[in-house]
Amino acid sequence: MSYSNPDTVTYFAPVVQDFGAGVGAAWSFKGPTGKKGTIFDVGVRVTEDFSDDTAPTAAVQVGSSSTAAAYAKLQIADGTANTDTFNIQDDPDCLIADPNTDNPALSGAGALPADTQVEVSYIASSDSGTTAGIGFPYVSVEWY
Repeated sequence: MSYSNPDTVTYFAPVVQDFGAGVGAAWSFKGPTGKKGTIFDVGVRVTEDFSDDTAPTAAVQVGSSSTAAAYAKLQIADGTANTDTFNIQDDPDCLIADPNTDNPALSGAGALPADTQVEVSYIASSDSGTTAGIGFPYVSVEWY
């Protein structure tokens, strides 16, 4: 498989994530045998408004068993509305590993390695008095 014709897969969390009720259950995925991957989108299909005006900000992290945000980190903004899809277009500070360049902000990660489990975990949100956000996280990867 070449870079010009990758296999594209979107992995959805197996259960809805309540970002205001703790860090939730991490989940994982693996790519096709022998192929490396590039993350091209991380997002959340929102089912309850995100109100997370106090630290920490809700986030989806994509990494390894040793480094939670080795490959990507998306922070979901305060005020993200029910029925929105919040993704990398909405987070100007979203970090996604570049397969061609090490990124010190992501522990020097490059492409998703072949034949390796990728972990998805969360940072719980906090708010001064209202609901803190619920949704279905996803990660989109091109495997080559």
